[in-house]
Parts: sequence; structure tokens; C-alpha cells
Amino acid sequence: MKASMPRVLIPLAEGFEDMEAVIVCDILRRADVQVTLAGLTAGPVRGARGIRLIPDALLADVAQEAFDVLILPGGRLGSQRLGEDAHLISLLRKRHEQGGMIAAICAAPGVLAAQGLLEGRAVTAYPGTLDPHSPHYHYQETAVVVDGPLVTSRGPGTAMDFALTLVELLLGPETRIQVEAPLQRSNVS
Repeated sequence: MKASMPRVLIPLAEGFEDMEAVIVCDILRRADVQVTLAGLTAGPVRGARGIRLIPDALLADVAQEAFDVLILPGGRLGSQRLGEDAHLISLLRKRHEQGGMIAAICAAPGVLAAQGLLEGRAVTAYPGTLDPHSPHYHYQETAVVVDGPLVTSRGPGTAMDFALTLVELLLGPETRIQVEAPLQRSNVS
């Protein structure tokens, strides 16, 4: 067991995709990863389907802390709002420059594309979010794509695969198996 467990930051904006935020947070916490849900503003944040989450902190208050992964949940409106937040954009650019791990699912890879952070990378996203013929990145239609410190995924239906991939990247394949087995997924024996 590691001396210190990995830390991840999940910023939340109104309109986030409920399944993506909740499933990713849940799976990572099952693996004993320290997850900080950070709101762009104070108070509960409502997801696209009406789930209200109470963030652990304000993004502005934790933006300078050390995290192993910055994870962007999708949702069209939530992603749009994330892409408009100056603290988040600054944090994304800094992580990108330093080679820090960034993960984005559904519409959230569009936030990275708008900042030029997908250059030369293999990526995936919710259909229609990214130009599949862009010369700037290599678009794939698979559930999860890992390219160096960038992890992207397609949408709500791939949220569990996305989260389990992050567990494996942070803690190894054995931990992924330990977390995945009790979930009783059909492809796990």
C-alpha cells in the first residue's frame, strides 16, 4: 500500500452529467483515492438530471493544491461552464505544461480542445463534441483512450470504465480488480 493515497480534483459546474460525476467519484473513493469535489461557486451544484451535489470545497480555494489527476465530468452545459471558468482554465494550462494527468469525459474533452490541450494526442469524446477529422488530435471511437497523461472517455455509459481505468493508472491493475470484482459487472469473473 502506498504511503499516501492519490488525490484527485473533480470540478463541478451547474449542468454536469450526473452519472459521470457520481460514478467516477464513487469508484475512486472505493479505491481509497482522496477525491475533492470542487464547486465553481459556493453551495450545492445541480447536475443535468437534477442531482444536487454539495462540493467539498470551492475550486478557487483548492486550485493551488497538489492533485494527481484533474478530472472533468461532462454534460453539455456543465462543460461549457467549466470552459468559462478562469481558475479552471489556468489550472488546466499549468497541468498541461507540467505534464500532469488530466482526464475528461463526454463533452469535457471539448474544454481541452478549446484551449489547444489535445494537440497530437489520441482522444475520444461524446459524439459531436470534437471534430473526428481534426488535424490537431487523433480521434477514436472507443470507450476510454489513454495517451500519456491524458485520459478521455465517451459519455455516461462509459463512466465506470473511465473510473476503473483511472484506478488502474493510479494504483495498478490489482487494485482495479479488487474494486471492480464486487461491482458484479458481467465481464468480471
